[in-house]
Amino acid sequence: MNIKKLKENLLLMIPKEALLLSGLIFLSYVLGLVRDRIFARTFGLSSALDAYNAAFILPELLIDVLISGALGAAFIPLFIEIYKKDKARSEEFANTTITSAVLVMIIGAAVLILFAPKTFSLIVPGFNAENQLLYSNLLRIMALSPIIFALSISLGEILVAKRQFLFYGLAPILYNFGIILGTITLSPKIGIFGAAIGSILGALLYLAIRLLGIFRSDFSLKPALNIKMPEFRKLLVLMLPKMFGHPIEPLTFLFFTAAASKIGSGDISAISFGRNFQSVPVALIGIAFSIVVFPALSEYASGGNRTDFIKTFKKTFTTILLLSLPAAFAMYLFGPLVIERFFGGGEFTQEAIQRTSLILGFFSISIPLESLSHLLSRAFFATKNTFIPVCAAFAGLLTIVITTNYLSPTLGIIALPIAFASGTATKILLLGAILPLRVRFIRKNSLLDVVSI
Repeated sequence: MNIKKLKENLLLMIPKEALLLSGLIFLSYVLGLVRDRIFARTFGLSSALDAYNAAFILPELLIDVLISGALGAAFIPLFIEIYKKDKARSEEFANTTITSAVLVMIIGAAVLILFAPKTFSLIVPGFNAENQLLYSNLLRIMALSPIIFALSISLGEILVAKRQFLFYGLAPILYNFGIILGTITLSPKIGIFGAAIGSILGALLYLAIRLLGIFRSDFSLKPALNIKMPEFRKLLVLMLPKMFGHPIEPLTFLFFTAAASKIGSGDISAISFGRNFQSVPVALIGIAFSIVVFPALSEYASGGNRTDFIKTFKKTFTTILLLSLPAAFAMYLFGPLVIERFFGGGEFTQEAIQRTSLILGFFSISIPLESLSHLLSRAFFATKNTFIPVCAAFAGLLTIVITTNYLSPTLGIIALPIAFASGTATKILLLGAILPLRVRFIRKNSLLDVVSI
């Protein structure tokens, strides 16, 4: 098969929705890189930027534990199933979910604001008293974001279920725009707090565009709290395992933050910059394609259509693999040049460029692994199974902790991206081994709702 034919076949394998979402994600990450460039030139690898990055950890963990991953794993398969039978009931189910999510986040944000000074030893054990105070003040500002994101993420799940990816994909672009605007306009006067206020502005813009998408759809958004609905209770049952599993990534980078704070000044920011670059191809390929195919997999699983489920999964798996392998190679080769072009200058020294480039090189190993892990996890979620991906994620985290503790005394900060690759490999090996067993249950009138595997 010649190169032209291979290219044509690959293009035929890519859904138009995936191209749209990948394009929007790409624009979001371009703005994200612009944001990081502004951060690098304004703050360098400084303790202030370390405090800013560290202050994101707990709000992100809160939204990931209680809303983001758990809702994304459980909501769409149930919503699609209910919608097929009764549109009005599906809206009541969705509105109850949204209202509950916002109320829970209001409580969670209040706890973060109240106990911010008590989190020093957990998040930034290596910070001095001045930086701990800065971290605490930044955390209190950022604690408002989970409330906004609870509503935004819930609306996003409805948009994905209805396969309306435009307004879903525009939201992260506006989020980064808000952070950039806050940093440029406010940081000259109030320093790193300008970036923190910008993050809240970005969250509000993120919400606004998804609200616009909902208003343009046939969904009727209104407050509801019918928590006695059997469907809502089923949602909670499915969410429970994922509530413990989805925070694995923020827990991983919480662990990396704590480890990096003990290795050297600026290492937290270097890890953050490296991870941001590495996550671009993962988002463009792994996340985008997995999100687009998720409603179809859920529909096939709900309808007992095992043949189309397997066919769609294999096609998407192959496409992700064929795209992510060259992306990883390109990131390894050209990442240092991109970092120098984007970040070089101002407070970002040549030593900072070399350190961040080295970290990115090792993070590149994880691009195909992490991309495939998103698809494998959503294949389980489509069959209303959240337990197995959680177990695999915990096994990956355990691998990361062991590898980091073993390698960091000799390799320093490089041990962290190496550990991340080993943990991600553990996760996809477990998911790939168990998925064929789970797929056997996809049939008419199956026991998918009640069995684990």
